[in-house]
Amino acid sequence: MPTLDELAKGPTSISDWFTSLSEHVAESRRVIEDLSKEDPPTEPFRSKYAGRNMLKSALERTQNFTPSTDKETSRVRLTQATVYYYLGQVSAEVEEPQEAEKYFQSSIEVLNLEPVLKYNIGLRLQAHNLLATVWSGRGNHKKAFELLEKAKELHATYVHSKQSPPHAIDEIFMDEKFTDDERTVMFEKLYTNTLFYLAQVYGALGDNKQAAAHCHITLQRQLESDDFDPLDWSLNCATLSQYYLTLGNYKSARHTLSSASSVISNVENVDEEDASGDSDKIKKTRADIERCWVKYCVNLMKESVTSLLEADVSDKVSAVTEVKNSFDKEEEKEEKLEDKKDEAEDPPKEEKGGEEKAEEQQEGEKEKKEEEEKEEDDDDDDESGENKKKKQMKTFSDLVDLEDIELLRISNIETGQYEELVPDETCSTYEEARQIFKAGTKFATNATDYYTFDEHVTDHVEIKQDISTLYKGLTHFDPDESRQCKMHKRRIDLLTDLVTPLNKQHFLQLCRQIRFELGEARNQMVSLKYSIAAELPPQKHNWKKINNLCIAAIQEFQNFIDLLNDPNGNFPEVLAEDTVKPYIVARVYIARLYGKLRAPDGHQKILHLRKALDEFERAIAYYDNHAHPDVDVTEEISVAREMITFLPIKMEKIRNTL
Repeated sequence: MPTLDELAKGPTSISDWFTSLSEHVAESRRVIEDLSKEDPPTEPFRSKYAGRNMLKSALERTQNFTPSTDKETSRVRLTQATVYYYLGQVSAEVEEPQEAEKYFQSSIEVLNLEPVLKYNIGLRLQAHNLLATVWSGRGNHKKAFELLEKAKELHATYVHSKQSPPHAIDEIFMDEKFTDDERTVMFEKLYTNTLFYLAQVYGALGDNKQAAAHCHITLQRQLESDDFDPLDWSLNCATLSQYYLTLGNYKSARHTLSSASSVISNVENVDEEDASGDSDKIKKTRADIERCWVKYCVNLMKESVTSLLEADVSDKVSAVTEVKNSFDKEEEKEEKLEDKKDEAEDPPKEEKGGEEKAEEQQEGEKEKKEEEEKEEDDDDDDESGENKKKKQMKTFSDLVDLEDIELLRISNIETGQYEELVPDETCSTYEEARQIFKAGTKFATNATDYYTFDEHVTDHVEIKQDISTLYKGLTHFDPDESRQCKMHKRRIDLLTDLVTPLNKQHFLQLCRQIRFELGEARNQMVSLKYSIAAELPPQKHNWKKINNLCIAAIQEFQNFIDLLNDPNGNFPEVLAEDTVKPYIVARVYIARLYGKLRAPDGHQKILHLRKALDEFERAIAYYDNHAHPDVDVTEEISVAREMITFLPIKMEKIRNTL
């Protein structure tokens, strides 16, 4: 059998030429794929470079051989295009994108000299795929998109031509050929790769809807082919749920999360020793899916709170009026407590029992729900059959228009046990909110088993902050103010335990976030304590506790402001854009808290109001002297401007009573 050097010396049969070339290519591939695993860390690409040089030698032989017939020409072109493709692959692996682009493009150009046939369609498709990844990696997502759309067109054209199953890319150099069934599976896998890459490119181009659609289709195709990594699949599926959350589409978000949990649960049942050393990856993937569930619960709770507050919009007053009232009402509440001393001997007014009140409330909610359902039924009667059909959840096989992406479901997975854990609609009652809270905190606890404070500080803190957010959300649905206080106290304990050991220098942003949230939590407790105190018999220690809470809240907000200082401890001339609003809000909060402090006499009350006035003035001074057009603090500054006019008048009234 002639060698490559002998072939270079003169003409030979295409059979001998191809046999020798195939052996050379096979050896180069062995060096690239097998020997490279033994390369030292100091020369990670040594074998790949050697294998690439061998491929370059093989390419030169394909360029020098002169075929004698059209059939031989087609065979040589396919051989040359395949070698170009291999060179593109290894160039991408050694992180030389320009070389990879050159070789993939050359492979496509050679293939374009031939009609689309079963021998070359697989290579055409994958060459477009990988060239697209090169362009995408270099930031040219538009070029990548064009290549992937061409790959989609190639696939569609070939499928519609009803030709026999296409050959695999490596099959040209193989003695044993694949069966038609094997070829079909491999070809469809290449197309699945096309859709997967398109999902990424759409995301990079900002078309999240198309990105989600192609990601969904990719996941379904992988599942149906039964050829996928369950860890990657489940994590990608859980990640898709986060897109649905941005749409407020909780039905699809819950379904994709349930699908991810179902698949990963089967992996976890495998003995760690049989998991090819991937036990840590399994734990991490599971924890990441749990975190996606946490985000689901947090978002659903937040939206539920928003809906609840919007329902009460008729009772709202302007922000300025609310703050003014807060300064006046504290005195009214104090007076109310004093008045209760005189009423202590009077018999309490007859009130309805708790059970009777609850029954009336439930009856009212029931009537309201029946009216809403009736209205929905009336609307449904007006809908056409086509519109009703569009509202139903669809499977992958029903996909026609990407406008229906939010209605898709991943078939062939049992998800019921996971979908029952949490609702897929916003809640309106305490019990419904409590279900979201319990599920979210359980997911969070599971996630912290992997994301521990010692090994994953940032992740651990974020998960704990999500738990705090769930507590905060639940308080809006709990009618018992004492229980609300307890929940805020748990938030405070949780967040304090987090921030205390954090190094301010290394985790400055986290410390700022937590200190601000601690201030908010303590401030909410102050408001609740005032409300509770107004309904209780007079007790001197109540005001002392409330004053202590006010001081603690003021200190937390001040801690946050201090964390904005530069390394020398000086307040910066200009704040970073993302800290401007928190700074202004913190100043307004501190001012209001000074206004809530109970004073033993008028002189002390004036001192508190003077401090409140100073805080409002500091907020206004920064706002007026610094331009931050992208930061919206209109409401806070409006409040501050009104208060710097109102507070001096209030202080003067107090002086006149001294």
